[in-house]
Amino acid sequence: IALAPPVTVSLTPTTVSLTGSQAQQFTAAVSGTTNTGVTWSLSPAVGTISGTGLYTAPALITSAQTITVKATSAADPTKSASASIALAPPVTVSVTPTTASLQPSKTQQLTATVTGTTNTGVSWSLNPAVGTISTNGLTAVYTTPSTIDVSQTVEIDATSIMDTTKFAKALFTLVPAVLISITPGSATLTDGQPRQFTATVSGSSNTAVTWS
Repeated sequence: IALAPPVTVSLTPTTVSLTGSQAQQFTAAVSGTTNTGVTWSLSPAVGTISGTGLYTAPALITSAQTITVKATSAADPTKSASASIALAPPVTVSVTPTTASLQPSKTQQLTATVTGTTNTGVSWSLNPAVGTISTNGLTAVYTTPSTIDVSQTVEIDATSIMDTTKFAKALFTLVPAVLISITPGSATLTDGQPRQFTATVSGSSNTAVTWS
């Protein structure tokens, strides 16, 4: 009597994490039979798997979920192996506000929001290093320099700690303070005597003034 070894099935990898549209090749190894074919199945039927074991995640993943990939022996359908796929929505980062116009010595608070991960931490950065930024988790406060000679733009980035390829940015325009000077600063006049005053406006392209 020739005793045949039992059919066994193994699957690699056994666990994997994927996001939208990512793919993973699974490999099934069948021993104990010359018929090494397998059939592939998914539970639940989320994404697709080819006849060669190539799994492709759906393009849109709205919530985290786990998919089971199963390879069943064609020679002995009672023998199979399974692998687990963790599907995760993509990490996204947003920040508010995204724009602001600020004069010297002003502050602006920013708030970051991270979705698609339980690790919602962010790192903050300022470019160029004009002014200062203080951070407290998902909030930051930007302070403009005390003197702004010319208008310029600074970028503040909030970058996901979980996925450093994902970030959001705010663009703040720094504008000089609008100053008005009048010459002469004082005058003593007699009845009916005229005196010309001149107003000079700095810090704005609109140099018009109204007199009163």
